[in-house]
Amino acid sequence: MNKRCTECRATVQVPLPELDKKAVYLDQFMFSIIYNVEHDGKLPKGHEAFAKEAYALLRRCVLLQQIFLPHSDIHHDETTVFHSPTDLRGLYELFGGDVSVTDSRDVELLQNIQFAKAYFEGIEPKISFDIDEITDRRRNEWLPDMHVDVRADYSQFADHIRRVRGEVHDALKHLANTWLEKKVTFAGVLEREFSEIGPTKIQAFAKWIEDVSNPDPSDPLALFESCGSPIYREYKELCRILEDLGYDEDEQAIKIAQFWHWERQREIPHQKISSYLFAAVARRVVMGEKKIVDRGLMNDVRTIATYAPYVDALFIDKRCAAILKEETLLAELEYKARIFSLSDPDEFLEYLREIEVQTPDDVRKYAAMIYGIE
Repeated sequence: MNKRCTECRATVQVPLPELDKKAVYLDQFMFSIIYNVEHDGKLPKGHEAFAKEAYALLRRCVLLQQIFLPHSDIHHDETTVFHSPTDLRGLYELFGGDVSVTDSRDVELLQNIQFAKAYFEGIEPKISFDIDEITDRRRNEWLPDMHVDVRADYSQFADHIRRVRGEVHDALKHLANTWLEKKVTFAGVLEREFSEIGPTKIQAFAKWIEDVSNPDPSDPLALFESCGSPIYREYKELCRILEDLGYDEDEQAIKIAQFWHWERQREIPHQKISSYLFAAVARRVVMGEKKIVDRGLMNDVRTIATYAPYVDALFIDKRCAAILKEETLLAELEYKARIFSLSDPDEFLEYLREIEVQTPDDVRKYAAMIYGIE
């Protein structure tokens, strides 16, 4: 930090204290609440006081350099169909500390590749859950006192996002009806989720080949999406690994298919967490819970399965928070994040208060100088 005398203009450089910011991931609903607090909008009934205090505490902890609120591709898609997307995007970038996490599909790919290397080399899989490995910039830098907002407009993608979300919702509803008709069990759905990993990847790759060979002329984004398809990207990365290990091109497809059917695929964190979540959802559907399969469910599952192992805290909807507290999931899932929701808003406020109180004195002093907080 530069300090300058107001009289003689002499300047000295002062080293700032080192930081260790916590990653607090807020779901889209929570960012919408923050937006409404800033714009005097409608707050969730019965939680008006919580919304205002959470807003103040979050902002204070961010400016005290104790936390950052990462945004992701999941936020980006949900923001694109929001009524004021540009303003909301600008808010969560500025308000949260302007650090994003790697796209969810890229995090999944990272974990898949780490397991693939272990499989191909015959060693034990190891995965690091260091948050710095999935952030787009160094989280422990002091925030700049100026912010540049590009205010990009992604509205041209809104209809496509809505259409895809609708298709996914329809597929989930059909799946839920199947669960209900067959009276499935948690254990049965969990085992099916695990056993279908390999066949599903093979089917997805076959569909990718078909889509590239016969693109839909009525959908200008179809070919673009095919080129960035997660299954294609994974296949190419696996081919590269096998090439480096000395496998001929005609051997690579066989080795990849074998890896996709490897029993330990079920241990890959995003696979394991999402499978348990779907099994728990299926159990609730069979028990008669009718509203659990909604348009936001898939994004909620992706958020938890992808980021819970890396971030310090997750604020998610009440439904998913309750599922994660079920005995089976508590006993068999491991992830770093503390889980919060509107089911117990005071718990989240207390978490933020503890972080604020534990701010080192030297950090607090310089934060007051730079950002004007008391």
